[in-house]
Amino acid sequence: MNIGFISLGCSKNRVDTEIMMALLRKKSHKIVNSIERANLVIINTCGFINDAKEEAINTIIEVGQLKEKGIVDYIIATGCLSQRYGQELIEELPELDAVVGIADYHSIADVVAKVSNNEKIVLVSPPPTQFIEKGPRILTTPPGSAYLKITEGCSNRCAYCAIPSIRGNLRSHHLEDLVKEANLLVSQGVKELVLVGQDTASYGQDLKNSLPNLLAELVKIPDLEWIR
Repeated sequence: MNIGFISLGCSKNRVDTEIMMALLRKKSHKIVNSIERANLVIINTCGFINDAKEEAINTIIEVGQLKEKGIVDYIIATGCLSQRYGQELIEELPELDAVVGIADYHSIADVVAKVSNNEKIVLVSPPPTQFIEKGPRILTTPPGSAYLKITEGCSNRCAYCAIPSIRGNLRSHHLEDLVKEANLLVSQGVKELVLVGQDTASYGQDLKNSLPNLLAELVKIPDLEWIR
């Protein structure tokens, strides 16, 4: 099946999109750059602020119009908006065939298989408390640059922010795993790593580690020229 992706919102979402792409390619699906060439479109949404929610909903509606014209067969929503609204989202936007939460994207290939059999799916688990292994990625960033997601979630409780309720509390990736991932990316030609997370400055607080310790290990990687 030809599958197209639309990744909205932050760079952390972009990493999740890249992982889903790799999972689907492993199942022999073809990832296409043009939505008009896709049988199925996955929209990885943001649901952080009202503007982001409106953008996600408008994008779903726009792709839904392609579905009405017979250009696209199926639409799946993933990401923060899906996590936040779940069943309500698929009820309000009937053009959706599935809604998948942020803790469930490793099941995306199974969801695609069910959707292609015309099943309606809502798969939204509670915000994770443990790490979901990131796995291989299909990089969508410019050549030579890639994101390295070092944390998930946030343990702060700012009144204006819904991230903890959507993404869960802070969880830092183990330093050894990040160095291994960074080495793999560099072996693929990456020269610049951009460290991302909902709360990058708090990296390691849950592991008795720290951002300076991570940086000290990353700078040892041969051929890695920039860290941002």
